[in-house]
Amino acid sequence: MRIEDVKTEQDVKEFLKDSPKFATAVYLVTYKMPYGKVCTYGRVAKLIGKPGASRAVANTLHNNPLFPVVPCWRVVKADGGFGGDPKAAAGRRGRVQSEGVRIRDGKVVMNSDVLY
Repeated sequence: MRIEDVKTEQDVKEFLKDSPKFATAVYLVTYKMPYGKVCTYGRVAKLIGKPGASRAVANTLHNNPLFPVVPCWRVVKADGGFGGDPKAAAGRRGRVQSEGVRIRDGKVVMNSDVLY
C-alpha cells in the first residue's frame, strides 16, 4: 500500500500492519485528531493506555511514516511548545497556526477550545 492510498482509519491500520502495537496506537490516535486542535504527548500516551510514555510518543511521532496523513504536527509539549530541531519546530508551529490555533511567544495558547 502506498501512502497516497491511505484515506481511512482502516487504511492506516493496513499500512501499519507490520509496525509495533505501540506505534500503531500512537499513529491511530494522532490520525483522529481534528483540524484546528492539538494534543499533548502526555495526553496521547494516556489515550493509548500508556500514561507516562510521553517521551516514547514523541519519539514515535518523530518517525511518522504516514506524514502528512497522520498529522503529527498537532501534538505538542505539555506547555504548548514545539520541541526538537528549531527548523522542524517552526514548520510544525506554522502548520498548527495555519489551522487557526493561536500561538503566543512560540507556543500554543492552551485552552479547552484547542485541546483534543
